Amino acid sequence: MSIDKHIAQLKNAGASGLEQYERKLRDNAGNDEILADLFCEGRVALMFLHSGWQVTLRDSPDLQMTLGGQVAYAEVKRFRQKKQDKLNERAMLEAPDHILVLLVDPSVTEGSQAWKQLANVATKKAPQCKEGCANILVVESDSECLDLMLCSAVREYDRNAPVSPNDSPLRRLSGIMLVDRDRISFGRSPYNVGFCTTQHAAIPLNERLATALSSIHLELH
Repeated sequence: MSIDKHIAQLKNAGASGLEQYERKLRDNAGNDEILADLFCEGRVALMFLHSGWQVTLRDSPDLQMTLGGQVAYAEVKRFRQKKQDKLNERAMLEAPDHILVLLVDPSVTEGSQAWKQLANVATKKAPQCKEGCANILVVESDSECLDLMLCSAVREYDRNAPVSPNDSPLRRLSGIMLVDRDRISFGRSPYNVGFCTTQHAAIPLNERLATALSSIHLELH
């Protein structure tokens, strides 16, 4: 998608902060990886806008989101497809139709399980959250290795987040959202957006915001 079309979509959806965001896109137009990460921020903003939130794109955290006068902030991370995803895809293509293929975790090729990698990303992103406010991390995943891994990642994050003191950066994160944009995951029911709250946030999400975040889903095209 072109930058012009992307900005037009955000403008039509009612996003704020577009002048600064468009400048970042155009400044990085020659770097495909950085541009893809920035487009990810815009896609996540559109997801919230289409779910009834007001959204302002900003520097850090990436998004300010408002619902019914209540404000939360979101840091956005793109989780790229992994080497193990490609190995798993090849194994499935080469297997006979009647054979079930065991999908291998990325710990084989990268030395760390997918849920632990997601928890590590949350730990690194936590200091970028806005102090004194409710914050979430939104991870848009291109990797099937993260399917069904969100709850395990949040438990790992909670295990590392101290119960005190309140000013620890790890306590700024109120929840983690995982977006599988191009496919459906199957747990108790099919879904493509998962959300879990953290247990030790200094500013927990209130029930209204937590319920609204848990209700978000994407239409597959």
